[in-house]
Amino acid sequence: MHKKNIILNKILTRSFFLKNDFFLKIEDRNLFVKKEWVGFKLAVHNGKFFIPIVIKESMVGKLLGSLIFSKKILLKTKKKFRK
Repeated sequence: MHKKNIILNKILTRSFFLKNDFFLKIEDRNLFVKKEWVGFKLAVHNGKFFIPIVIKESMVGKLLGSLIFSKKILLKTKKKFRK
């Protein structure tokens, strides 16, 4: 098992994490979401800042990086010309 996963599992199983209302910051986007993590609050780094998410049943088995966007969505608008 990977060293990061072992450390992360120890942190997520602590009882004080469930009692306190804070997000656990994670920079590794290549971790798979496990069934034991359902209901936990995580903040995943997208390259610029941390995006908070709450783990749900539908997210189990997916990568953390696929749950958040790393690029800003820009909508092209038509420029208005003044006469």
